[in-house]
Amino acid sequence: MLTPPDTRHTMAQQACMATAAWTSPGGRWTRARDDDRGPHHRLNPTATHRPLRPPRASTSSSSPSSSATFVPDPTLAASIDAVTRACDLLLDIGSNVRSHTKDDDTPVTVADLACQALITQALRKSLGDDTVVIGEEDDAVCIVDNTTSAAVAAAVERHGGDGATAVDALAQRVCVDDEALDALSMRTRNGTRNRHTEASKTDPPYFVLDPIDGTKAFVRGIDDPRRPQCVVGLALVDPQTMAPTLGVMGLPYWRGEPLGPNEGIGIVVAASAGKGCWYKPLFSGDGDAGWRRTNVTSLRDVQDAIVVVSEHENLAELPIGLALSSRKFGGESQSPDSFRMGCGSLCKYAAVALNVAQVFVQHPPVDYALKGKRSHVWDHAAGMACCVEAGAAVTDLNGGAVKLGDGEYEVRAFEPGGGGILVAASGIHARCLELYTRGTSAGKS
Repeated sequence: MLTPPDTRHTMAQQACMATAAWTSPGGRWTRARDDDRGPHHRLNPTATHRPLRPPRASTSSSSPSSSATFVPDPTLAASIDAVTRACDLLLDIGSNVRSHTKDDDTPVTVADLACQALITQALRKSLGDDTVVIGEEDDAVCIVDNTTSAAVAAAVERHGGDGATAVDALAQRVCVDDEALDALSMRTRNGTRNRHTEASKTDPPYFVLDPIDGTKAFVRGIDDPRRPQCVVGLALVDPQTMAPTLGVMGLPYWRGEPLGPNEGIGIVVAASAGKGCWYKPLFSGDGDAGWRRTNVTSLRDVQDAIVVVSEHENLAELPIGLALSSRKFGGESQSPDSFRMGCGSLCKYAAVALNVAQVFVQHPPVDYALKGKRSHVWDHAAGMACCVEAGAAVTDLNGGAVKLGDGEYEVRAFEPGGGGILVAASGIHARCLELYTRGTSAGKS
């Protein structure tokens, strides 16, 4: 069994004690430079709390005073432990790490591969060898590059995993190329994969993992002045509803709200169905006592919201912004505040779950209509679970429920109605959806 959550940071420290040094979360965080890692980092606590968004009157309902009893069940506790270990691994390795380019022109690093292997091993050790983990990465790079393979094994070993079987863990990620699979009924047994064409009511829940959502941000490094974010995202999906029932997001680069000024960097967000959404400093060492509940502020007007957009986006040029400013729709209204955040989708979900923002729109890819481009489950599952439990409404852009796969064949990708997803405080979700629809028409006129 894995070590209980309140001792996991101690174990991670022991695993890399010879090459890393930590101080209390309220003090300065330092990593000793090592020849096979990234540069030495030293963070000034004052500088780390530069706000993520433009200053305004606080609307946050998440604060230390909102603490309550949070006792995660064994599955959630194992998930939190695995994600926290992976975040420690990221900070240990650093951004100056061996990287490759995948077929879709996105980067994959030793850190991505090592995180996936470490989490897969940890979950199976805690929850059983039959635990199904659908991860983004595979073992292709390791097979063709011995240096990468060795680096992955070494990183996993330093953080309490089994380095000798790290690459095997990547090979057992269930997903295979672009074939339509019923991954729920596909198990690895002595190296043999079995496939069925239908999901059954006896299929167990399965984990969906993005070892690093925002690898580009990770590669930039923790000291990038643009404050990019990367996320380790893990969710448990119910095969009958195709909805996440548990979500954990670890953000090792997070700074500022809702963390206090002396709580350093890094945050972990966790949620399970019906139990609410909770957060705490990533390496607080407070065990279950350090968790605080987070709730998305109830709003009546979209103009009172804060909208989180991607680095390359401008709210005024997006459908909601266009609708608010369009005379055709009785507009010329004041647009809500917005701020940019990169990289990946999960960091924007985290911003809403933590009530730093109250609206996030995952817009359709520009080639969605032409190519029928699908969304990957690992980019959304953990964020959806956390936002729903924090009190936000999550739908596709047609207002329908978001199902992560069709429940019969494909569990790696899905096609949200309208090609995108709307996450918003429940009181303004319907209005945001109306504005999005109108703004899409305004943009075409």
